[in-house]
Amino acid sequence: MKRMISLYLVVCVFFSLAIPSSAEPIQGAVSELYSAEGNYEDSVGNRENYSYHVPQIVSSSTEAEEINSEIEEQFGKWIEEQFKNMKEGYSLWSWNTEWHSYWNGSQLFLLITQDSDGGFVNYAAYGYDFETQSRVTNQMILDQMGISEEVYLTNLKEKVQLMFEDMNRTVPENLRKEWGYDELLEKTLNWADIDQPIFINGFGEIETIVKIASFAGAEWYYHLATPFSYG
Repeated sequence: MKRMISLYLVVCVFFSLAIPSSAEPIQGAVSELYSAEGNYEDSVGNRENYSYHVPQIVSSSTEAEEINSEIEEQFGKWIEEQFKNMKEGYSLWSWNTEWHSYWNGSQLFLLITQDSDGGFVNYAAYGYDFETQSRVTNQMILDQMGISEEVYLTNLKEKVQLMFEDMNRTVPENLRKEWGYDELLEKTLNWADIDQPIFINGFGEIETIVKIASFAGAEWYYHLATPFSYG
C-alpha cells in the first residue's frame, strides 16, 4: 500500500519550512582548509582527475574550532592519504571532495561530500551560528522551525521508507523474503533517528543525511532526505 506523508503534518509546518534562507552571507565566513585540483597518473598507468575542497569556519570561538577539527579529522585525513599515494605512485581511492554552504539568518550550514572506492560517498553536515558563536544542533533547528521531535521522526521515517521502496521497486516479490527485503527496510527505519545530521538547505527546508540499507556493495549508502517535502 502506498504511503504518503500526512497532509495534516505538512500543512502544520508549511509556513515555517517555506521561508527561504534570506540573510546575506557573512563575508569571509568560510575559507578552505584544502583546495587542490589536477590530474594524476599512477605507477601502472591509471590516470585520474582529482578535486579536493574542504571548508573551514573562520571564527576564533571554541565551538567553531571544534567543528573545524572534526572536519579535518573526517575529510582531511582521507585527502592526506591521497597525497601520500600520489607521492609514492600508488592508485587513488578517493577523487572528489566538495562542499556547499547555506545561510539561514546568522546561521551557516555546511554540507560536505567525499567519494571513495566502490561508489560509496561520505556525507557530513555542520551548523554554526555567527551571532551566538555556537554550534547549531538538530534540536535547535527543530525548535526554531516549531516542529516537535515526534512529528519530525514520523515524517522522516515515512520519507526513508518511500525512498527505500522506490530504490528497490524492481526486486521481485517472490525473492523479497529470500533477499531479506523486510530486514533491510527495518534497518533503514531504525537508522532514521534524531541523531542523523540535520541542516537547513538553500530553500529554507529541513534536510537530513540518512542511511538506506543496501542489498549489495556497502551495508548502506548515504542519501539526502527532505522529511517535509515530496521531492
